[in-house]
Amino acid sequence: MASEKTHIVIAEASPVLAAGLSHCLQRLPGIQARVIEVGSETDLRECLATSHAEILLADPAFGGGFNPVKMRESLPPTVAAGLRIAAIEVGKIDRATASLYDEVVNIVDDMETLAVKIRTLARDEEQPGPAASEKEALSNREKEIVTLVVKGMTNKEIADKLFLSVHTVITHRRNIARKLEIHSPTGLTIYAIVNHLVDITSVNL
Repeated sequence: MASEKTHIVIAEASPVLAAGLSHCLQRLPGIQARVIEVGSETDLRECLATSHAEILLADPAFGGGFNPVKMRESLPPTVAAGLRIAAIEVGKIDRATASLYDEVVNIVDDMETLAVKIRTLARDEEQPGPAASEKEALSNREKEIVTLVVKGMTNKEIADKLFLSVHTVITHRRNIARKLEIHSPTGLTIYAIVNHLVDITSVNL
């Protein structure tokens, strides 16, 4: 809702960069952001444990080398599940590093681009949603992921192909399994063929 604030944490050692990004985030159109800046790993962990942050913007060089996967693993499951992590791109980030994050925010992004990225991150929450008697329809992105899974691609390969983080691919796959109530590769393959998502000749049965 427009009245709800999006809680964002910035993990950036440079106070000038952190302050500038914070200033921009609080001026984004249609977004009310509550921004907290942290300059050390200790402060970051304490902040994530107590602030109910939804989005973390982290410099990949933060703390001598920030790893979003290890950060998630170190957090309580309830905190990690609701947190989206974006890289702050100052210099060029290599593709392997970028794939570990849910998004990449470049310091030269204009306000409109930044707003789109923050809105996307804020909406991309792992919520099971209300129970329904009928199976929910898959989104276009989920259908795309189904076709790649059926073709035998790993989560990492799918993330690289679609320019997503591995965590985001796993989240999509979890949602696909919940929506379709299908938990086996064979069942997913049959679903994809029956619903014309893939051609039977492209699947190794």
